[in-house]
Amino acid sequence: MKTMYTAILIVIAQIAHSQTPQGHYEGALTRDGSVQLISFDFAIDKTTYDIPEIGYWDVTTEKIALRKDTLNLKIFYGDFSCFLDSKTGDLTGISKDMNPKIRIHLKKTAAKKKSFSEEEIKFSNADVSLAGVLFKPKKSEKPIPYVILVHRSGWEDRNTPWYHSLAYSLASKGIGVLLYDKRGTGKSTGNFSSADFNVLADDAVSAFNYIKERKDLNYTKIGFIGASQGGWITPLAANKVSNCGFAILIVGPAVSLYEQDVNRVQYTLTDEGYSKHSIDSALHYSGLFFKYIQSNHTKDWEALKAYASKIKDKKWIDNLDIPQSQIGDDILWWRKNRYDPKEALNNIKCPVLSILGEKDVLVPPAENKIKMETYLKNAGVDYKIVIVKNCGHDMITKGELNGTDWNWPYTYWQWQKQPQEFFNSIFEFINK
Repeated sequence: MKTMYTAILIVIAQIAHSQTPQGHYEGALTRDGSVQLISFDFAIDKTTYDIPEIGYWDVTTEKIALRKDTLNLKIFYGDFSCFLDSKTGDLTGISKDMNPKIRIHLKKTAAKKKSFSEEEIKFSNADVSLAGVLFKPKKSEKPIPYVILVHRSGWEDRNTPWYHSLAYSLASKGIGVLLYDKRGTGKSTGNFSSADFNVLADDAVSAFNYIKERKDLNYTKIGFIGASQGGWITPLAANKVSNCGFAILIVGPAVSLYEQDVNRVQYTLTDEGYSKHSIDSALHYSGLFFKYIQSNHTKDWEALKAYASKIKDKKWIDNLDIPQSQIGDDILWWRKNRYDPKEALNNIKCPVLSILGEKDVLVPPAENKIKMETYLKNAGVDYKIVIVKNCGHDMITKGELNGTDWNWPYTYWQWQKQPQEFFNSIFEFINK
């Protein structure tokens, strides 16, 4: 009976998937005449897509569901309703929420073969088991560099689009990549929210040692790439290993955690157009917040609570950390991570590439470039600092009109994109 039930489920699944696209499709997104290329790989177990212009490669769709004759997809640009033409095989669709609408048109074509293989791996740091993927370029008879990707804050695993795409791009260019699930995500055990920066750095060190212990990997050097919070953790990891090949810090702060959060508040509210009075008020709150974090005095807590009550109805309140209790998880996290990268950067021994975004409101170049340069000069290492124009924290430009209204062809939509300078800087630095 159990065998028959399983067989019925398989038949049902096959019928459902027979009504959805299968295979490789290529086409474009259009918005009032402006075009951006996109491709999909539809399979029974997983559907992925590429948007080369924004640096997205082999990204798993956030949602895919078939309802009657409508295929619902969720990708970088939101939700789409799509239809498969049974006569031509074309897939067409339209965005649900955008105005003007984004349209999509795809045609089935031959799939392109990857120039690398992917191997499931496991390694450990103390009692925590870490799982991930090793991207191994093909035709690598000569030794090649390998890189370990170090995570940003929050939940990050092998399928996080930004990191997965970077791994894909590097492996396609002949660089080996180890991308692991952060502790407590994917197939890794542990809890990232209770781990401090040194523990997270030790996870990256374990990945470094795993590559070194693999006798079948023919590597020239091993280095780290860390973005955002990973840019704080990467120098710690690089200083914990011997013979680190390089450290690449993508929007990695040169200021302390406390300073970075104050910068975040100031530059975010400025970018959103708030008045100087509002910004000063928010910064005053941040000052009270960090005063309490550092002192743990009841009088400082009372002052913080009083000011929080005073500004509770302000529109910009969501940009601030408002603790619910004196010993809440957020308070404990800040106390556990009273980190300043000055010492780690002053003492780093490997070449360093620092990439900043010109329009980054979380790690603004004005607050970080000079400090980064000073520390790396003190370290006496080869270094390069690159500021990518028009990019924010995600290293992607903002989508916008090149004018004031929709007036094709004189005014048109400029799609978001990842400047080629970003990836080229990384690739050239590793291979230097």
